[in-house]
Formats: sequence, C-alpha cells, structure tokens
Amino acid sequence: MVDASISKAETGILRNRWWIVAASFSALLVGSGPINIYAFGTFVGPVTQELGMSRGDFAGALSANGMFTAIAVLFMGWGLDRFGVRKVQLIGILMFAFAVFMFSRMTSSLTLIYAQFALSGLFCAAQTPVGYSTAVTQWFDRERGLALGIACAGVGAGVVFVQWLASVLMVNYGWRGAYMGLSVAILVMAFIPNLLFVRDRPDLVQNGRVSTEHLPGLMLKDAFANYRFWVLMFGFTFAVLAINGTLTHVVPMLIDRGTPPPQAIAAVQAAGLAIIFGRAFSGWFLDRFWGALVALGFFGMSIIGMGILASGATGPVALVGAMLCGVGVGAEIDIMGFMLSRYFGMRNYGKIYGIIFAAFNLGTGFGPAISGWTFDHYKSYTPILATYMVILAIVCAALFSLGDYKFKPDADKSQAYL
Repeated sequence: MVDASISKAETGILRNRWWIVAASFSALLVGSGPINIYAFGTFVGPVTQELGMSRGDFAGALSANGMFTAIAVLFMGWGLDRFGVRKVQLIGILMFAFAVFMFSRMTSSLTLIYAQFALSGLFCAAQTPVGYSTAVTQWFDRERGLALGIACAGVGAGVVFVQWLASVLMVNYGWRGAYMGLSVAILVMAFIPNLLFVRDRPDLVQNGRVSTEHLPGLMLKDAFANYRFWVLMFGFTFAVLAINGTLTHVVPMLIDRGTPPPQAIAAVQAAGLAIIFGRAFSGWFLDRFWGALVALGFFGMSIIGMGILASGATGPVALVGAMLCGVGVGAEIDIMGFMLSRYFGMRNYGKIYGIIFAAFNLGTGFGPAISGWTFDHYKSYTPILATYMVILAIVCAALFSLGDYKFKPDADKSQAYL
C-alpha cells in the first residue's frame, strides 16, 4: 500500500517530485565540479602569470581541495542520513559560496593558495552530487536511472555555463572579479532552488530528523565486508583520476600546440556538452541494462578520446577527443550512484555514498595534479594520457566482477509507485 503521507506530498504542481530533479540540475550547474575542477583550466593561465608560479604547483592546489572534500563528504553522508538533505544542503551551499569568493583574494603565497583550496574542499561537499543523488534516489525507484541522469547532467551543463560565465567576467573584471561573480551565481542557482524544492520524503522524517532504518539495504559493516564496495570505490576513484586528469589540462594542452585560447576553451565547453549527453543517456541505459555494460560503453569512449589527445591532435579532431572524454566523465557519477543503490540499498545510502565519494574526490584532485607534474617533468602530456587509458581499461574489467544487482527496482513494495 502506498504511504498516504507521500501521496499527499505529491499533490500540487510545485510539489511534484520532478521539481527535485530540476532543482538539483540547476544547483549542479554551479557545483564544485564545474567551478573548482573544470573551470580550473580557464584560470590557470591568468592566475599563474600574475602570481608567478608553475602550472604544476598551482594544479597541486586541487589535491588539497580533493583531500579536504573527501573529509567533508564523509561527515556529510552521516548528516544526510540523520538530518536530511534539505538542512545539510542549505547550510553547505552558503559555505561554498563564501569559499569561492575567497579565491578572489589569492596572493603569490603558495601556502595561502593551498589553504584556500583546502577551505573550498571542506565547504563544497553540499555542491557535490552526493546530497542531490540521495534526494533523487529517495524519491525514485523504477525511473531512478533517468532521474539521476537528468539531475547530474547539471554538472555537464555547468562545465559549459561556468566556462562561459567565467570567461565573460574575466574579460570585464579580471580573474578576481570572475571568482566573485561565480560566488553570486552559487547563491542564485543553488541556494534558492534548494530552498524552494529540495526536500526529504515525508515518511522518512520523524521528530524533525530523518530515519532510513525501515528502508531495504545493507548495514554499514556488511557493506564494508562486501568486495563490491571496494571494487566500486577503487574503480570509480581511478576512473575519475584518469578522466579529470585529462579534461582539466585540455585548455593548456591545446594552447601549447598553437590553438588560440578561445578555441581551446571551446574544446572544454564541447566536453561539457558531452557530459550532458553522458549523464542523460547513461541514466536511461541504467534503467534498462546492467551497470557494468553501461560503464564499458561510456568509459570506452573516453579511452578513445584520450588516445586522440595523446596523438597530438589539434583543431576539430582534438575537439572530438575532448568530447569523448566528456562522455565518460558524464556517465561516471550516474553509474556510481545508481550501482550503489542497487548493490547496497537505501538504508545507509548517504553514508556509503559519502565514503565512496570521499575516495572519488581524492581521484578528482590528484588527477589534475599528476597531469601537471607529468607535464613539468616531460614537457608533454602523452605519457600520462597513455597511462590513463590503461587505468580505464582495468576499471572496466573490474566492474564485470560485480554480478547481479541485490536490490532491484520495487524491492521496497510499499514504495513501488516511486
């Protein structure tokens, strides 16, 4: 029987659960990925030139960002399962907007820069897909893949939007003004939609707190004892290390090959469009096919894209390579969130996702730094791109060991309509 409180909550146009998906999409347009990671390449040139430092040193700040994001996401997972998505998100978004504003105050002190990126890592957890994926998976079961795909497509659209906005602001106000403008965009496009639409399922709220104890799923200790947990954690961590390590250096990579900066930035924007494609279509496929097969298809395209970039391609061919990499990074968040819900259930979804996303963020931060250090040493990105291709192939093979889903659609019969 369908829970009456949920049925009541679904009445009214503005209370429809798809508004949660729309709000998540809008918020992720200005999420930590588009701002801290994918727009980083746009800021690398102006910042390093003005402050007088190497690309590798500046890119290393993303490692500090990734490590502290990992710490923050760990605690966020517990907060989501205890206090609910709404409270955690609203507080976190305000903190992230402040951290992005502080980027505009960077000086030539590398220590201070690393501290600022570490602060952003601590504050950006709410603007990762963890909270939004938790909200969406609470409200969707049979259409979970599609809903996650649409919501997380905001990250892909954000790559295009943030690149455009940062470029416009940079031309008119410099890189410092660009960071200030991005902090305002976070308030408008993330805080307000969350305030209006993102909410927890009413049947999970008890005495002002969220309880997921009655939902199907593994206990945390049982998840840790399951080999699938470790395959998923290490697999997606190394996948994002490889793909983000490539995409964040596409702009300087192409500029070094003689590509004009506007065309180099356009390549990253094309990758952002491909991320949208990857997110939306991977979600559709996940509702119909086994996740490992979906991962093979999308990560396989990224391997091809890396091969194209490693070949020294420029012009339209390099654009295709960047887009193929974007397809893979567009799919990884959807596949990860979806597979976690199907192998471990919803009882401790926030905690499990938080732990795995913490490791995932380490890969997000270390990939760009490793690529930068490789370039500083070899004066070429080709060696690391070849390594990334091998890593992605190993990840695809590992995912095929996971076997059938343990929590299939409609496992919780009382919520079968979801």
